[in-house]
Amino acid sequence: MKINKLATLTFSLLLLTACSSKKIEPKKIPSSIQATIGLQTSNDTSIETEEAPKVPIQYDGLGGEFAGNWKLMEFIDKMHYQHNFDYKYLYTLFSNAQNTNQMIEPCLTGTDKNGNCIVEVKPKGKWDRYRGMFIYQRNIDRGIAFWEEHEATLNRAYQEYGVLPEFIIGVLGVETAYGVNFGKKRVIDVLTTKGMLNHRRERFYTKQLEKFLIMTRDSNLDASTLMGSNAGAMGYGQFIASSYLAFAVDFNGDGITDLWDAEDAIGSIANYFAKNGWNRNLSEVVTRARYKGNRFKQLKTGFKTKYSQSKLRKKHKITARKKLNYRGPVSLIKLPKHAYDELWFGTHNFRVITTYNHSTFYGMVVYELGQEVKRARYGR
Repeated sequence: MKINKLATLTFSLLLLTACSSKKIEPKKIPSSIQATIGLQTSNDTSIETEEAPKVPIQYDGLGGEFAGNWKLMEFIDKMHYQHNFDYKYLYTLFSNAQNTNQMIEPCLTGTDKNGNCIVEVKPKGKWDRYRGMFIYQRNIDRGIAFWEEHEATLNRAYQEYGVLPEFIIGVLGVETAYGVNFGKKRVIDVLTTKGMLNHRRERFYTKQLEKFLIMTRDSNLDASTLMGSNAGAMGYGQFIASSYLAFAVDFNGDGITDLWDAEDAIGSIANYFAKNGWNRNLSEVVTRARYKGNRFKQLKTGFKTKYSQSKLRKKHKITARKKLNYRGPVSLIKLPKHAYDELWFGTHNFRVITTYNHSTFYGMVVYELGQEVKRARYGR
């Protein structure tokens, strides 16, 4: 009996010894979890991991009129991670931005004795009203002075880009009255307000804000001081930020692309037209057309239209008043005046002008102002 017990005890001890000497393997952690937590091997070589989400560095936070605006805070993160902007710089810049929706617009026409804004008496024709905003004697005189001062630069732009001086003169007079009105609002305020406060075109303005910050950094300009229009357009030619990056040139060779500089503005406008298809061999932009009646309702009009000149002549009895050497398709341009409609043919280069501002009236007033200044200066 004792022998049996001893044998049983010996067998149990041997079994326990065998079990204790068996190597216990740790339970493997799934590779997906390893990737998440960044598990390391015993020799300290890191297993490939997915990068953990970055947490924004808040610095002093966003203050001022846009404090707590989540769209702006997300935008700041984007500018930091995608374009390497400094957080502190961005928070300081936007904490000092102002909501332009709360700004009171100045009365540009003056006020009466009761402080009310004076309403100007305007011509009755739609085209006459629009034309009168840009083509008046004082603006023509400004155009003459600008042309005389910058004649060499205008001629150089023509040689390089093929754009005649009068068309650049027309753009500058319409956009800023030759530098008299660059705009009265800070660009940073306009773009931040329209990009972050539920404007109907907020996606467009957010993109312009992104381009504006890149533009000011790359051109070494102070984003907090630049003034522009109610749409954030800048400089003599009123370029928006994306156009600035795409078309602005350093035309005076000082190493800085500055559209508040007249020479850079002249070269940039010429470059814009050239890159948008300007034909340097086509001097004809528009010509007056003849039709029957006082009001034109026969066909669709506008800068987007294109008609065969032959078809207009044969089928609709619409012809140019003077010989037109241009043989391509023409746009039909209707200018409603008080008593009748003027009808014009627009060539390829007219349509190029309207890429600057998508408006038939805009293209025509640029053309007519340039011609008025040219006639006043040269007598032709």
